[in-house]
Amino acid sequence: MALTEFLSELKQSLSTETRVMTDASHKDFQSALLRWSDVDVNIPAAIVQIANESDAVQTVKTASNHRIPFVPVCGGHSLWSTISSDGFILDLTNYKSVQVNAAEHQATITGGTLMKELATALASEGECAGGGIGIAAGLMGFACDNMLSAKIILADGRLVLADGEHSPDLFWAIKGAGFYFGVVVEIKLRTYPLSIFGTANGQHWIGRYVYPIERAPEVFEVVKALATTSKSRTAGLVMIIAPPPHFKPMIAVGPHHFGDLNEGRDMFKDLGNLGPVHFSETTPYVPNLSDHLDFACGKGGLRRFNLTGLREFKIENALKVVDLFQELLDKCPDAASSGYFIEWHCPPPHDVVTNSAFSHEDIHIWLHCLSWCQEKDHLDEVLDYEKRAINTMRSGTSIDSYVDVPHGTRTDPIERRFPKEERLTKLRALKKEIDPQGTFTRQLL
Repeated sequence: MALTEFLSELKQSLSTETRVMTDASHKDFQSALLRWSDVDVNIPAAIVQIANESDAVQTVKTASNHRIPFVPVCGGHSLWSTISSDGFILDLTNYKSVQVNAAEHQATITGGTLMKELATALASEGECAGGGIGIAAGLMGFACDNMLSAKIILADGRLVLADGEHSPDLFWAIKGAGFYFGVVVEIKLRTYPLSIFGTANGQHWIGRYVYPIERAPEVFEVVKALATTSKSRTAGLVMIIAPPPHFKPMIAVGPHHFGDLNEGRDMFKDLGNLGPVHFSETTPYVPNLSDHLDFACGKGGLRRFNLTGLREFKIENALKVVDLFQELLDKCPDAASSGYFIEWHCPPPHDVVTNSAFSHEDIHIWLHCLSWCQEKDHLDEVLDYEKRAINTMRSGTSIDSYVDVPHGTRTDPIERRFPKEERLTKLRALKKEIDPQGTFTRQLL
């Protein structure tokens, strides 16, 4: 009854551009429900596709008044962007825009904008921006380090502007833990000239080295040296994968060099000296940096992505993960699209100011786990191998120094996401003040 009253009232209060969909059999509903992973997908009572900021505010306010649960969705990559029939999805995908102020090196981005859309808009003005944990972190810091302001809708429907002067504690929390406090519908970011990548137009050098799995010890030795030096501006991934057409385990390395495009191959000559079975190089423009991942970006599939910080690169642990991957494929051949990736990036520049709830600016090595299978009966086993891979890479590290990405888990100890008692105490106090009923999860309560 409460849902019926809520939806009836909501429909009367929204603009005609915003859609409220309740027929789960309709193709538009089913299309809007699609997300990156089909793991644990639920069917909501409704999907509200908002068209503007005021409709987003009105939707949250009305939901608050009727005590109706909801989850916000943008790109649809979060494992928690799903809800059952007792609630609804607040869909931001159609509410998107990018306004670039190249003269001030700033950009204002609204809710549903995707990273490639942002990168394309910025590049057209000669600008670029950092993202989350990735290869650009060593050039510009993390996105939370470059956030200048944010508009957030709180649990009671209030729209709040947060920055260094207005609601500064909330602004601090948004930068790293915003999903526990409200719906962020707009952010203003600091941007950088494309030349920060080392060339005038933003191109940089990327190599592709592929080796038989038996060469893993030698490859890891070279990668560890690259990942632990601060003498050059590099980043990259070492990948434990089973690529088509044969789906046999191999080791691949994708290093990035930020500088003279002609120096890239020489920068990584130690990888070349190992005699890869395949080598290629490319010099993409910023908006096209992730085009090679398009195969993994479609909607649907039994898959999960996890990210874990590493205090150090331990070769003996990485070799055990290679064995685990081989064991996984022996038991579940349909999981050949899975992969374990170790990423490194050089430390962020010293002039990047870090003042946020994000706790892991000192972590420069990350384990990416892509767990992906075709048979539903194998999913639990594939996810168990993911846990084993994470635990293996952590072997020899004290439990109190484990690192979880803030939005990567909601079951493991929260101290791994937000270490240091002072930070966690501040976040909990803010949560109790701003979202005491746990509208945006009961995390931190």
